[in-house]
Amino acid sequence: MPKNQLVLTVLPIFLSVAGCGQSERRQAVVVGPVASVPTSTAVTLSAEQLMALDWNGREVERSMILDKRIVGTGVELDIRFPGNSPGLCSIDHTSSGAAGRRVLVGLAVGKYEAFALKFSLISVNAHCDPNIPLEVAAGAIIGPAGDGRFTACQPIVLGLSADRATGIATTPMHTQKIRVIGVHAHVVNPRAWDAKGGIVTLRVEPAPDAEVLPWPATVPEGAAGDKAAKISERQKRKKSPSTPTFGAKRVGAW
Repeated sequence: MPKNQLVLTVLPIFLSVAGCGQSERRQAVVVGPVASVPTSTAVTLSAEQLMALDWNGREVERSMILDKRIVGTGVELDIRFPGNSPGLCSIDHTSSGAAGRRVLVGLAVGKYEAFALKFSLISVNAHCDPNIPLEVAAGAIIGPAGDGRFTACQPIVLGLSADRATGIATTPMHTQKIRVIGVHAHVVNPRAWDAKGGIVTLRVEPAPDAEVLPWPATVPEGAAGDKAAKISERQKRKKSPSTPTFGAKRVGAW
């Protein structure tokens, strides 16, 4: 075969192979990163955050939390309802801007669309008989509600039978920062309750598929209880008398 003809025959093959390689390299360049898993649109509370709830209101003859303890991933509440009138058979156990240590008040929740908690009715007056007809409503309370109301709550109704003892309460929310957050509970039919009152044990856990509320980067001064107070006091003792002393930065407590 003449030399010129050989060159003309080999050249198209070389160009074709080279072109394929360049095309593959161009395609490799434009491939984007793997999409990240979207974050949850619901927020929930951890056991430690549930333990930080500390405000039940100011009523003299109000329902109250007799005991609170961490059980597994959540917290069990022993709630005493003092009578059988509708006003006495209800409680909001919260972290509130109205009073208390305000540990969760002011934290940002603007990226979430709902607040969710998992509830289980454990016992009524230390009994877990499924034949007891008493029903308890439990819900995740959040405020401000975003529609002019101070708080919002969409409770679920629980009973002692196995198919009704556990559920997830989800409350839609439209707020940027927390003013009130926590647990609501009330007796559905107070007239069926003992006039002398009684005790309900309710377990509260983080809702599955919801994101635990992120703690602030800095702890608000005067809002995180004894631990924060002790840390602040140690820091003050370390400072020299000539060094100006400034409090820890607040995180929007109301």
